[in-house]
Amino acid sequence: MVRWLSGGRRPVERQRAFLASAARAWADRERLVDLGIARVDDGTLVGLVGIQSGTTYLTPGQVNLTYGLYPPWRGKGLATRGVRLAIVLARTLWRPNQLVIRVDPANTASAAVPRRLGFGYSHHTTGEDDGQGELDWYVRAGPG
Repeated sequence: MVRWLSGGRRPVERQRAFLASAARAWADRERLVDLGIARVDDGTLVGLVGIQSGTTYLTPGQVNLTYGLYPPWRGKGLATRGVRLAIVLARTLWRPNQLVIRVDPANTASAAVPRRLGFGYSHHTTGEDDGQGELDWYVRAGPG
């Protein structure tokens, strides 16, 4: 996950701050939700799924979905299931008109998730405008 998201490990203090920030955003009903993906049998955290709206790179009515699994849990359908549930939550919270998933073009396994969920390829960005790096955008109609 680190390779695709940040290029390096986060210090423990920074990870704790991120989790506390996510908890506050959830409690305050902000337009940012980061949730853990956990095993049902023992509660092991296997990854994360996120929902964001109101960011500079989205148009009004768009919601961005993010996901990542720790390496031992990849290839088991968990990202697809997590994103499917995040879609339900996004529709419940904000009723977006369009769902967006942005993927590093080199991450072919991650790009399979939006395709499995009926997202269509939209366009490629280089990161020159928003500093987000090169990304392929996949989109799907929101509330339907």
